Amino acid sequence: LYQCNNVLIDGCDIRSPFRPVKAPSTDGIDIDVCKHVVVRNCYISVNDDAVCLKGGKGPTAQKLPENGPIEDVLVENCTFGEVHAALTCGSECIHATNITMRNCQMDNDRPVLLFKMRPDTYQIYENITIDHITGKCGTIVSLSPWTQFFNMAGSAEKPFGTIRNIRITNVNVQCRELALLAGNPTDKVENIVFKNVVATSPNSTFTNKYPSIVFDHVTLNGVPVQAAKAGTDQSGPTQPLKPD
Repeated sequence: LYQCNNVLIDGCDIRSPFRPVKAPSTDGIDIDVCKHVVVRNCYISVNDDAVCLKGGKGPTAQKLPENGPIEDVLVENCTFGEVHAALTCGSECIHATNITMRNCQMDNDRPVLLFKMRPDTYQIYENITIDHITGKCGTIVSLSPWTQFFNMAGSAEKPFGTIRNIRITNVNVQCRELALLAGNPTDKVENIVFKNVVATSPNSTFTNKYPSIVFDHVTLNGVPVQAAKAGTDQSGPTQPLKPD
Protein backbone atom coordinates (compact mmCIF):
# COMPACT_ATOMS: atom_id res chain seq x y z
CA LEU A 1 0.00 0.00 0.00
CA TYR A 2 1.41 3.41 -0.96
CA GLN A 3 -0.25 6.71 -0.13
CA CYS A 4 -3.56 5.00 0.65
CA ASN A 5 -6.26 5.97 3.15
CA ASN A 6 -9.13 3.98 4.67
CA VAL A 7 -8.04 0.46 3.72
CA LEU A 8 -9.40 -2.85 5.05
CA ILE A 9 -7.48 -6.10 4.50
CA ASP A 10 -9.66 -8.89 5.89
CA GLY A 11 -9.36 -12.66 5.79
CA CYS A 12 -6.29 -12.97 3.57
CA ASP A 13 -3.84 -15.89 3.48
CA ILE A 14 -0.40 -14.51 2.57
CA ARG A 15 2.53 -16.89 2.10
CA SER A 16 5.93 -17.13 0.45
CA PRO A 17 8.59 -19.85 0.65
CA PHE A 18 10.62 -19.70 3.86
CA ARG A 19 12.55 -22.97 3.67
CA PRO A 20 14.30 -24.90 2.24
CA VAL A 21 14.34 -22.36 -0.61
CA LYS A 22 13.82 -18.78 0.55
CA ALA A 23 11.86 -16.19 -1.39
CA PRO A 24 13.86 -12.97 -0.83
CA SER A 25 12.35 -9.62 0.15
CA THR A 26 8.82 -10.93 0.44
CA ASP A 27 7.12 -8.73 3.02
CA GLY A 28 3.55 -9.78 3.67
CA ILE A 29 1.96 -6.31 3.82
CA ASP A 30 3.91 -3.07 3.36
CA ILE A 31 2.12 0.05 4.59
CA ASP A 32 3.88 3.07 3.09
CA VAL A 33 2.72 6.67 3.73
CA CYS A 34 -0.83 5.57 4.61
CA LYS A 35 -3.58 6.46 7.08
CA HIS A 36 -6.44 4.46 8.58
CA VAL A 37 -5.47 0.89 7.66
CA VAL A 38 -7.02 -2.22 9.23
CA VAL A 39 -5.53 -5.71 8.83
CA ARG A 40 -7.66 -8.43 10.42
CA ASN A 41 -8.31 -12.15 10.33
CA CYS A 42 -5.21 -12.83 8.22
CA TYR A 43 -2.62 -15.60 8.19
CA ILE A 44 0.86 -14.44 7.18
CA SER A 45 3.95 -16.62 6.70
CA VAL A 46 6.69 -15.08 4.55
CA ASN A 47 10.47 -14.86 4.33
CA ASP A 48 10.50 -11.24 5.50
CA ASP A 49 8.43 -8.94 7.71
CA ALA A 50 4.73 -9.75 8.04
CA VAL A 51 3.32 -6.23 8.45
CA CYS A 52 5.90 -3.54 7.75
CA LEU A 53 5.54 0.21 8.26
CA LYS A 54 7.42 2.28 5.69
CA GLY A 55 7.73 5.89 4.60
CA GLY A 56 11.27 6.80 3.58
CA LYS A 57 14.91 6.65 4.61
CA GLY A 58 18.00 8.83 4.55
CA PRO A 59 19.18 11.98 6.36
CA THR A 60 16.76 14.27 4.46
CA ALA A 61 13.92 11.78 3.98
CA GLN A 62 11.43 13.92 5.92
CA LYS A 63 11.87 16.73 3.37
CA LEU A 64 10.96 14.68 0.30
CA PRO A 65 7.33 14.86 -0.93
CA GLU A 66 7.13 11.16 -1.75
CA ASN A 67 7.79 10.25 1.89
CA GLY A 68 5.56 10.70 4.91
CA PRO A 69 4.06 9.29 8.10
CA ILE A 70 2.06 6.17 8.83
CA GLU A 71 -0.98 6.92 11.00
CA ASP A 72 -3.78 4.92 12.57
CA VAL A 73 -3.03 1.27 11.77
CA LEU A 74 -4.85 -1.63 13.44
CA VAL A 75 -3.71 -5.25 13.14
CA GLU A 76 -6.05 -7.69 14.89
CA ASN A 77 -7.06 -11.33 15.06
CA CYS A 78 -4.15 -12.44 12.88
CA THR A 79 -1.85 -15.46 13.03
CA PHE A 80 1.82 -15.18 12.14
CA GLY A 81 3.71 -18.24 10.95
CA GLU A 82 7.36 -18.05 9.98
CA VAL A 83 8.19 -14.37 9.44
CA HIS A 84 11.10 -12.05 10.26
CA ALA A 85 8.77 -10.12 12.60
CA ALA A 86 5.03 -9.77 13.02
CA LEU A 87 4.99 -5.95 13.11
CA THR A 88 8.06 -4.05 11.91
CA CYS A 89 8.77 -0.34 12.18
CA GLY A 90 11.35 0.43 9.49
CA SER A 91 13.90 0.26 8.32
CA GLU A 92 12.49 2.69 5.74
CA CYS A 93 10.16 4.70 7.95
CA ILE A 94 10.37 8.27 9.24
CA HIS A 95 7.24 8.47 11.43
CA ALA A 96 4.70 5.91 12.61
CA THR A 97 2.02 6.85 15.14
CA ASN A 98 -1.19 5.41 16.59
CA ILE A 99 -0.41 1.79 15.76
CA THR A 100 -2.19 -1.12 17.48
CA MET A 101 -1.71 -4.87 17.21
CA ARG A 102 -4.08 -6.95 19.32
CA ASN A 103 -5.53 -10.43 19.74
CA CYS A 104 -2.90 -12.10 17.58
CA GLN A 105 -1.22 -15.51 17.66
CA MET A 106 2.51 -16.05 17.12
CA ASP A 107 3.95 -19.32 15.80
CA ASN A 108 7.61 -18.58 15.06
CA ASP A 109 10.93 -17.65 16.66
CA ARG A 110 11.00 -13.98 15.65
CA PRO A 111 9.97 -10.66 17.28
CA VAL A 112 6.38 -9.68 17.84
CA LEU A 113 7.39 -6.01 17.49
CA LEU A 114 10.61 -5.01 15.74
CA PHE A 115 12.16 -1.55 15.59
CA LYS A 116 14.84 -1.20 12.91
CA MET A 117 16.74 1.90 13.97
CA ARG A 118 18.67 3.53 11.12
CA PRO A 119 21.59 5.77 12.15
CA ASP A 120 21.22 7.70 8.86
CA THR A 121 17.51 8.60 9.25
CA TYR A 122 15.41 10.70 11.61
CA GLN A 123 12.76 8.26 12.87
CA ILE A 124 9.82 8.72 15.23
CA TYR A 125 7.87 5.69 16.46
CA GLU A 126 5.19 6.65 18.96
CA ASN A 127 1.84 5.67 20.44
CA ILE A 128 2.16 1.97 19.68
CA THR A 129 0.14 -0.68 21.56
CA ILE A 130 0.68 -4.44 21.52
CA ASP A 131 -2.14 -6.19 23.39
CA HIS A 132 -3.30 -9.77 23.98
CA ILE A 133 -0.60 -11.71 22.15
CA THR A 134 -0.13 -15.46 22.67
CA GLY A 135 1.97 -18.28 21.26
CA LYS A 136 5.64 -18.83 20.49
CA CYS A 137 8.05 -16.10 19.39
CA GLY A 138 11.68 -15.01 19.41
CA THR A 139 11.27 -11.83 21.45
CA ILE A 140 8.32 -9.71 22.44
CA VAL A 141 10.14 -6.54 21.39
CA SER A 142 13.44 -6.07 19.55
CA LEU A 143 14.94 -2.59 19.27
CA SER A 144 18.31 -2.59 17.50
CA PRO A 145 20.45 -0.66 15.02
CA TRP A 146 19.89 -1.37 11.33
CA THR A 147 22.72 -0.39 8.99
CA GLN A 148 21.81 -2.08 5.70
CA PHE A 149 22.26 0.43 2.85
CA PHE A 150 23.57 3.05 5.29
CA ASN A 151 24.09 6.25 3.30
CA MET A 152 24.48 9.78 4.61
CA ALA A 153 24.64 11.03 0.99
CA GLY A 154 27.21 13.65 1.95
CA SER A 155 24.86 15.25 4.47
CA ALA A 156 26.13 16.94 7.63
CA GLU A 157 22.91 16.00 9.46
CA LYS A 158 23.16 13.94 12.64
CA PRO A 159 20.02 11.78 12.54
CA PHE A 160 18.61 10.01 15.57
CA GLY A 161 15.60 7.89 16.36
CA THR A 162 12.81 8.61 18.85
CA ILE A 163 10.72 5.85 20.40
CA ARG A 164 8.05 6.86 22.89
CA ASN A 165 4.70 5.86 24.34
CA ILE A 166 4.93 2.12 23.65
CA ARG A 167 2.65 -0.23 25.62
CA ILE A 168 3.03 -4.00 25.70
CA THR A 169 0.09 -5.49 27.61
CA ASN A 170 -1.56 -8.84 28.30
CA VAL A 171 1.03 -11.04 26.60
CA ASN A 172 1.53 -14.75 27.30
CA VAL A 173 4.27 -16.35 25.20
CA GLN A 174 7.08 -18.83 24.99
CA CYS A 175 10.11 -16.93 23.68
CA ARG A 176 13.83 -17.31 23.06
CA GLU A 177 14.47 -14.03 24.88
CA LEU A 178 12.02 -11.68 26.55
CA ALA A 179 13.28 -8.60 24.71
CA LEU A 180 16.25 -6.99 23.00
CA LEU A 181 16.32 -3.31 23.92
CA ALA A 182 19.50 -1.70 22.64
CA GLY A 183 19.25 0.91 19.88
CA ASN A 184 21.83 3.33 18.54
CA PRO A 185 23.63 5.45 21.16
CA THR A 186 21.87 8.57 19.86
CA ASP A 187 18.34 7.13 19.94
CA LYS A 188 15.89 8.68 22.42
CA VAL A 189 13.74 6.11 24.19
CA GLU A 190 11.01 7.04 26.66
CA ASN A 191 7.77 5.76 28.16
CA ILE A 192 7.93 2.09 27.19
CA VAL A 193 5.72 -0.02 29.47
CA PHE A 194 5.39 -3.80 29.73
CA LYS A 195 2.30 -4.71 31.78
CA ASN A 196 0.69 -8.06 32.56
CA VAL A 197 3.23 -10.12 30.62
CA VAL A 198 3.95 -13.80 31.25
CA ALA A 199 6.91 -15.26 29.38
CA THR A 200 8.84 -18.50 29.53
CA SER A 201 12.27 -18.76 27.96
CA PRO A 202 15.49 -20.78 28.05
CA ASN A 203 17.20 -17.45 28.79
CA SER A 204 16.59 -16.03 32.24
CA THR A 205 18.19 -12.69 31.30
CA PHE A 206 17.71 -10.28 28.40
CA THR A 207 19.26 -7.14 26.95
CA ASN A 208 17.93 -3.79 28.20
CA LYS A 209 19.96 -0.57 28.04
CA TYR A 210 17.14 1.70 29.21
CA PRO A 211 16.47 2.11 32.96
CA SER A 212 13.31 4.09 32.21
CA ILE A 213 11.48 1.09 30.75
CA VAL A 214 8.70 -0.01 33.12
CA PHE A 215 7.87 -3.63 33.94
CA ASP A 216 4.52 -3.89 35.74
CA HIS A 217 3.41 -7.41 36.66
CA VAL A 218 5.86 -9.00 34.25
CA THR A 219 7.30 -12.45 34.92
CA LEU A 220 10.02 -14.40 33.12
CA ASN A 221 10.01 -18.08 34.03
CA GLY A 222 7.86 -17.19 37.01
CA VAL A 223 10.26 -14.55 38.35
CA PRO A 224 9.24 -10.87 38.44
CA VAL A 225 11.19 -8.73 35.98
CA GLN A 226 12.90 -5.64 37.35
CA ALA A 227 13.86 -2.46 35.53
CA ALA A 228 17.48 -1.96 34.52
CA LYS A 229 19.54 0.02 37.02
CA ALA A 230 20.61 3.52 36.03
CA GLY A 231 24.27 3.80 35.17
CA THR A 232 24.63 0.14 34.26
CA ASP A 233 24.95 -1.52 30.88
CA GLN A 234 23.53 -5.01 30.94
CA SER A 235 24.25 -5.84 27.34
CA GLY A 236 27.74 -4.88 26.22
CA PRO A 237 28.33 -3.50 22.71
CA THR A 238 25.27 -2.90 20.56
CA GLN A 239 25.23 -5.21 17.55
CA PRO A 240 23.32 -4.10 14.44
CA LEU A 241 20.64 -6.39 13.14
CA LYS A 242 21.55 -8.14 9.91
CA PRO A 243 19.25 -9.02 6.99
CA ASP A 244 18.38 -12.73 6.70
